[in-house]
Amino acid sequence: MPIDITQKLVSFAELARALPRRRRNRPVHVSTIHRWRQRGVDGVRLEAIRIGGAWHTSWEAFARFCERLTIAKSAEDRKSVTSAATPNAHSEADASLDQGGW
Repeated sequence: MPIDITQKLVSFAELARALPRRRRNRPVHVSTIHRWRQRGVDGVRLEAIRIGGAWHTSWEAFARFCERLTIAKSAEDRKSVTSAATPNAHSEADASLDQGGW
């Protein structure tokens, strides 16, 4: 979904300053926000618009970015749990069938 310019736009620098600090209490660097726009995270990219020489996004676009990341990560977690549990389940089923004489 593209940025709606009627939304409250924020520069990447403003967004970086507003985010919670990360490891060792360091602030999020503005280049991190640029990476989220360019490469994305887990296939999810931050929506942005260029105004003059500066990149901007909106709080709504940032909220959508976070929501999509959460959904993507949740799906990945479910997939990895299922994949890890599958060999165990197969072994248990084989043992159960062996006990039953199948």
